[in-house]
Amino acid sequence: MEILKDHFVVIEYTVRLDDGTVIKGDPEPASMNFAVGYDQLLPALESRLLGKKEGEKLSFTIPAKEAFGEKDPQQIRRKSYEEFPQGRNLEAGKWVVATNDSLGAQYTYYVLEKDDEGVVLDYNHPLAGKDLHYQVKIVSVRPLLPEELAELRPCKTGDLTRPEDLG
Repeated sequence: MEILKDHFVVIEYTVRLDDGTVIKGDPEPASMNFAVGYDQLLPALESRLLGKKEGEKLSFTIPAKEAFGEKDPQQIRRKSYEEFPQGRNLEAGKWVVATNDSLGAQYTYYVLEKDDEGVVLDYNHPLAGKDLHYQVKIVSVRPLLPEELAELRPCKTGDLTRPEDLG
């Protein structure tokens, strides 16, 4: 069966960087399932799988600009300890995941440098600027079931009836 929109797909895959470093799928290929057409994986990955068939094996490269983008120098920022006191507790060369409770957002950044006056933080995605080399086996493909489609489709405002909307 061919991979098309509104299909459920299972793949096994390995992702490597230019230097051979395995990002995902070591020692055995990783497994992933997804619904086609619902933004569940990188658009560049999904587009390379469209039209392929169950059992096919593929090798391809997704360039950085189609994956997580090029490294953006504006995402590298110096922060003084006055504006970012938590920086005193950070260690250079480490990734940090922080939560901004007031915004309900999570941020990931890399601590590039630390000195007596502050820290230099890189907010780029860890894979920004890196080409991704995929090896993929398409394990199974099937149409999504009606109940699966109902779960995936966003609600339309007109479809909602809440007690407070009834007057």
